[in-house]
Amino acid sequence: MGFRSKPAIAYHGPVNSPKGRFGSRRSSAGRGGAPAKSGSARALAPSTEVPDIGAFRDWPLVPAVQDAIAAMGITSPTPIQRLAIGPVLEGRDVIAKAETGTGKTLAFGAPMMSKIDASRASVLGLVLCPTRELAQQVASVLEKLGESRGIKVALIVGGEPMGPQIDALKRGAQIVVGTPGRVIDLYGQRFLAFPWTEFVALDEADQMLEIGFIDDVRKILSYTPEERQTMLFSATFPDEVLRLAREATRNPVEVATAAGHATVKTIHQSWMECARADRALALTRLIEQSTADDVFLVFCDRRTEVDQLMRQLERLPFSVKALHGGFDQASRFRVMSAFRTGEVKALVATDVASRGLDVHLVSHVVNYSVPQDAEDYTHRIGRTGRAGREGTAITLVTPEQVGRWRLILRQTKWDVVETALPERSGRGRPAPRVAARSPHAADGAAAVARELRAPPQRDEPRRRSMRAEQQPAGDSPRPVAHAERRPHAPAAARGGHRGTRGGPQAADPATAEGAPRTPRFDAPRAPQTADAAPARRPHAATPPSERPSAAPRARPAAAPEHERPRREMSTRERLRLEREGRAPHSPPPKAQAPSPRAPRTKRPPRPSPPPR
Repeated sequence: MGFRSKPAIAYHGPVNSPKGRFGSRRSSAGRGGAPAKSGSARALAPSTEVPDIGAFRDWPLVPAVQDAIAAMGITSPTPIQRLAIGPVLEGRDVIAKAETGTGKTLAFGAPMMSKIDASRASVLGLVLCPTRELAQQVASVLEKLGESRGIKVALIVGGEPMGPQIDALKRGAQIVVGTPGRVIDLYGQRFLAFPWTEFVALDEADQMLEIGFIDDVRKILSYTPEERQTMLFSATFPDEVLRLAREATRNPVEVATAAGHATVKTIHQSWMECARADRALALTRLIEQSTADDVFLVFCDRRTEVDQLMRQLERLPFSVKALHGGFDQASRFRVMSAFRTGEVKALVATDVASRGLDVHLVSHVVNYSVPQDAEDYTHRIGRTGRAGREGTAITLVTPEQVGRWRLILRQTKWDVVETALPERSGRGRPAPRVAARSPHAADGAAAVARELRAPPQRDEPRRRSMRAEQQPAGDSPRPVAHAERRPHAPAAARGGHRGTRGGPQAADPATAEGAPRTPRFDAPRAPQTADAAPARRPHAATPPSERPSAAPRARPAAAPEHERPRREMSTRERLRLEREGRAPHSPPPKAQAPSPRAPRTKRPPRPSPPPR
């Protein structure tokens, strides 16, 4: 079975007692399951000598697991995998400190899936993750490793209905991957128990401390047997996490691939200083100037900042999605699935997505806001340049964040290059195309520019004369528009006609003697003959008092009663007619004259009382 041999003794006590089945070997659980907070925060003394192992087949992994690793496209193990897989196969507890993005999931998943007995219908392995996205990713990797062996994996996370998760446990899942909160809930409802759990893996333990899950992790560890094999993986080890590691493990093997803050060498890091209001424009230009295969992961500090940035990027001709803790679980899974398949060009997220997310397509990580410390910066940029690929990390630094950014650079001691803001790429809206009007212009672009800058020419009188020349001789000219008249100019100044907007016209001696001239709308009208005179309306020049009065119009006779069309009667009107006792279409009864009232007689006066 691959697990340490157990003595053949009968055990009839409680499974989860503080002493366990073989006595109290760890100090992590106190009486009644309450975790004890004793433990040493002694610094790690890791081994950094990487074994000379070139392939996964050099380890005694089962052939099904080796074939699954080969199907993933992984050929050579990473340094943390070379350091951790051997001790896990030997049954040792492991405390591993590794760089972000170096394959910690496969370092504990491959040996665990090789040692688990697929014929047993009990929870044999437990993996705790700080976030739901990381739990889903770890579960998908373990499912690929154990699919050919028939090992079932159950995903137990919050934000999802409990029914399907309980059904997965009832079907006999051997591996449980979940978050601490939902694991405690199902354990309290007696749907989940760990009487035969052999492996417990804690992934990203320092993030559990930041979120506040460290006490829940201690409580869950008290539910498991004492003889379990514990594996704790993290990128950083604060004092509280280190104390938990000492409490939860027994004679562990301490391995590490880097000391302090480190990241892979395939990431090109740079930063740009810009104003807070210009960050969205700089990010837009970075996305526009990228290639079709580039995928961006943008990190913000707060949810409100994510929503505000999404409103500015939603008009881009690219697929941009958002991810933060305010979304429900179904939306978060849907966004991450689309991001892993390459359907999303840019994902805007908070730090909830910076821990453990393994998306090989990410080529650019953009820090829209400067991280809080060097650890957050390490985890953010670790989302790119994974599995030997090259990546780019860009940080946008505002003037008020320069101090914090300088502190991160002093702590990390990395070579981060300062670059200028991206210029406009020329992909904007094309300029309108204007045809050159002059056929003699040698330089068309210069002629168009001159015509666009030149003021408009006032050639309205010329267009009017051209229209007048095209008009037949017998037709009367078109009356001048109302906006072109000058009603306040005297008739002598106007020459007996209505002038134009330019004022009265000067008298022309050639036309004063009656010489023929070109008719213009702003010139005096030529006398018209009787044949050409337009027909006037009757009574146009007759005073109103002398006009004959019009005969009164006769009103048409009304149709008989039986020939009038009858409209459809409503129910309310029909009921009213029935109450009055007449037919629906009978005429209303004649109103009776009121009966004459008798004249009112005056009341006789009251007799006066007799005198006393």
